[in-house]
Amino acid sequence: MASEEQAGARPARRLPRRKRAATTEVRLGRRRSDGVAPSLYVWVERGVERRPRVAAALRGRIVFRFEENLSPLLLNFGDGLIEVSDADLAAPDLTVSGRLPDIVALATAPHVLGVPNPVRPRGLSAILRLSSGRVAIEGDRGLALRLIRLLAL
Repeated sequence: MASEEQAGARPARRLPRRKRAATTEVRLGRRRSDGVAPSLYVWVERGVERRPRVAAALRGRIVFRFEENLSPLLLNFGDGLIEVSDADLAAPDLTVSGRLPDIVALATAPHVLGVPNPVRPRGLSAILRLSSGRVAIEGDRGLALRLIRLLAL
């Protein structure tokens, strides 16, 4: 009898599988003694693990220039590869410049759709850092928003 019930039973319905984001490799490039590439490498790697679709969609070259006596930092987003290096470019797609603590405060502030949330004190502080010129962003603003989404804590 049990075999008769199994024969007439409907096959289990399979749920559609979610599309997996393409795997993105994070690579540590050139390092300098006055650079911070290893620190940001870990942060980018964490972002790729937490938000693989955001990482897979990023394309472009971003340079961070610090007021402190630190090497510029280059993030190169390509097809399936992100390289983090202590390097500079003459014409990147996006340039972020300012003091390291101000840049970190902007990147770690609570955000809404990639923009600092003005309702939260740290979000408002980040907006004030931008409006006062303590952090300058030049270039592709859409790339900046996607980068903030990738690095969000």
